Amino acid sequence: MNTNINTKFKTTLLAQAAALATCGAAWAQPASEAQLRAVEVQGSRDGSTLQLATPSNTASRLGLTLRETPASVEILSQDVIQQRGARTFSEALRGAAGVTGGGAPASPTTVQTRGFSNITYLYDGMRSSGAGFVNRVQDTWNYERIEILKGPASVLYGDGAIGGVINFITKRPDRENPSREALVSYGSYGSYRAAAGLGGALGEAGAYRIDYSRNDTRVGTIANNGEKIDHLTTGLAFDLGRALRLDLSFDYLRDDNQAYYGTPLVPASFATQPTGVVSTPDGRVIDRRLVGLNYNIADQDNSSDTYWFRGRLTWRPTSQWTVRNELSANKADRVFLSSESAVFVAPGRINRDQTLITHDQNYVFNRLDASHDGKLAGLRNRFTIGSELSKTGFDSQRRFSNGSPATVATLQVDALNPEVGVFNRDPALTTGAGNRTDVTSDTQVASAFVEDALSVTDALTLVGGLRHDRIEVERSIRDLNTGNFTQFDQRYSANAVRLGAVYDITKSSTVYAQYTNATVPVSALFLLSAANAAFPLSRGKQVEVGFKQSLPEARLEWTAAVYRIELDDVLSRDAANPNVTVNNGQQSSRGIELAAAWRATRQLTLSGNYAALDARFDSLVEAGGVSRVGNTPANVPERVANVFATYRLADVPVEFFLGVNRTSHMYTDTANTIRINGYTVADAAVSWWLKPALLSFRVRNLTDKLYANYAGRATSQVLIAPGRTFEVAAKFDF
Repeated sequence: MNTNINTKFKTTLLAQAAALATCGAAWAQPASEAQLRAVEVQGSRDGSTLQLATPSNTASRLGLTLRETPASVEILSQDVIQQRGARTFSEALRGAAGVTGGGAPASPTTVQTRGFSNITYLYDGMRSSGAGFVNRVQDTWNYERIEILKGPASVLYGDGAIGGVINFITKRPDRENPSREALVSYGSYGSYRAAAGLGGALGEAGAYRIDYSRNDTRVGTIANNGEKIDHLTTGLAFDLGRALRLDLSFDYLRDDNQAYYGTPLVPASFATQPTGVVSTPDGRVIDRRLVGLNYNIADQDNSSDTYWFRGRLTWRPTSQWTVRNELSANKADRVFLSSESAVFVAPGRINRDQTLITHDQNYVFNRLDASHDGKLAGLRNRFTIGSELSKTGFDSQRRFSNGSPATVATLQVDALNPEVGVFNRDPALTTGAGNRTDVTSDTQVASAFVEDALSVTDALTLVGGLRHDRIEVERSIRDLNTGNFTQFDQRYSANAVRLGAVYDITKSSTVYAQYTNATVPVSALFLLSAANAAFPLSRGKQVEVGFKQSLPEARLEWTAAVYRIELDDVLSRDAANPNVTVNNGQQSSRGIELAAAWRATRQLTLSGNYAALDARFDSLVEAGGVSRVGNTPANVPERVANVFATYRLADVPVEFFLGVNRTSHMYTDTANTIRINGYTVADAAVSWWLKPALLSFRVRNLTDKLYANYAGRATSQVLIAPGRTFEVAAKFDF
């Protein structure tokens, strides 16, 4: 690590924190003159509202409501998450408009929206460093709500956010609303959940909150497949008496999962029970005989331990000014010990690989900002200005089998009766360049940003934002097989902008338009090669127009959005010389999203969403000089629809729930040769309020549909979704 850079980072970080403390001591006023505003979060168990009047700190730092924001924003409240039976993040997100995926075990929370998987994940509004493989499966119990901002958001959160931003917001202390709640459930194959939460006042000016959840989900339809999650989230809040508020939290997450990387496609001549899960030009299929098999090793390890501290100091020197300093520190250790690839070879064998990857990640982040809500030239104006500093240390051991004939023969198993064995530590299996490496990465980001919302008239508000990022990456790669040691550093500079307008046609109807852009690393900053580091960041832009409306008399809210996104400077191959990597590729998407919530009668509530998009490669050349122009990116369905219905009996505290998802076809590869066929799947539940408990019986995948919802580790294998399962649960509020 460069000593000067490290010293500079520490000095600047301390200066940011000291600035707020100094200002607080000099300017603090009695709480009676400048009370801290309480934020009320409204939820609806029946999902009869899109919460358009609710502020979203994910979409801006200006306190704008969803209606005032020139962008598509969706809020999944804890009540709605429980009603839909979503146990994990992936299950919850699949009910949002245009969000699909779930990811393979190596990147278990990877989702796609608007044709891209470059999504930034936030926890209580703070980044968790990179995305994809650093985000873990989590239980939804510990979270108050999930907010989803669609489209590029680099102006708010820096690099990586072209598809959108997902903010997971934990349950926070609230002294005015003490809470005691618990949950227990038991389901098919011995799956169970147990969770408890407690919160209330602490002394004369404090509050606390503590939540713990245990999730042991077993996918009995696939051998050795399931999730074990232990999650503790805590929070303390103190009003310090002089317009100051201190919020602290400490979280711990432990997950230990049994990984399933997919079922291989086989020739039609081999399959005795062919299915329609996939379609290929050469007639390969998913054989039902293989569906329940897991070709991963018996001693697989897919686990992580994550520790997270967050602190926020909020100061309101006047009724118009708010100053905040937020500090976050995160440590994560992860292990991936597995056999991920499973490829069929005649006459009836499966070729496998071996992988051992470890992560040792340390991340620190600090944000200092000041906000003002007042007048500018007699017009209402809200603005925020601030800066961010972050530093990520990432060390990884990476061990891969080499694919030689001897290694292939050693790891190969029978397709129908696999003796999967354990991880083979014979050094002969990992010979060759790149198969035994130790890597280190240090990434530092310094950012400055400003946002503004000017109410030009009572009906028209202009919203804008600017951000500048300076990124410094230092990386080393030691190849233990060749003895080579590579060390390099790279610096990037990026600017982001958002320009938007919101116009209230009536008090209940709003139209908006927005232009925004984003920057995306050509590959994960943690894993940059020296060659790829020389390329500039990929750059994207989006134009979006939308409409939002609330009709109180009809008890209806609905939204619509149309958009176009372009991403340039994508890694490609030189058409004249396919052996040379260039960055002239381009990817784009355009689409429409609709969402609605309607209380049709006092007993019946309907809600749902529909997304249609055209995602494609406008310019892309791959190895061998093959063009992918016009093809659809992998794991991107072009049509997704969700419908949710609840019906409450008039005289009995009983509610019936039905959720239906329709997902169109998608592809496992950029060549678009392996098509995962579309599917329709339904969940159903009945709930009975028996105070203080809410008792539920739930059936997932009601029709026991056999389908795949994601590509596997190799392009010739797909992830088969769980079959029909049952669950009984009791939720207690004391």
